[in-house]
Amino acid sequence: MSKIPFLGKGKSEDKDHFESAVTNRSEDWFEQELPTEDHIEQVMFPLALQLLGASEEGWRSATFPDLASKFQFLTACIEQFERDIPSSELTYLASVEDVIRYYQTPVVRPKYIELRPQSLPLNVKIVMDSIKKPLDQS
Repeated sequence: MSKIPFLGKGKSEDKDHFESAVTNRSEDWFEQELPTEDHIEQVMFPLALQLLGASEEGWRSATFPDLASKFQFLTACIEQFERDIPSSELTYLASVEDVIRYYQTPVVRPKYIELRPQSLPLNVKIVMDSIKKPLDQS
């Protein structure tokens, strides 16, 4: 098996292992299922009580009192649901209800292979089997 050096780090990584990790990660991202209502409640209810000081009746409408509690709450949700939250969405998440709505919204990501060439700009081409050659070390 050929080795591909990581530029700037001086380490080698098995090409097949690297490619399979990238492929598996992208496929997992694509086929991710939405959490059930019960799973959302099991995860977020104790977090809202503990981190936000919410009441048992109004835990869904609890807001984040400060950035530290928002960070802790969202970090725990990311770990439990195994779905990242992009930084562009963070400003829209002001309450537990907003976070619930985010995790109930399906992620729709187009596969590059399905993009029609006519929908791409002329200077963009998708090459599926491209591997960057290492720089000459001499």
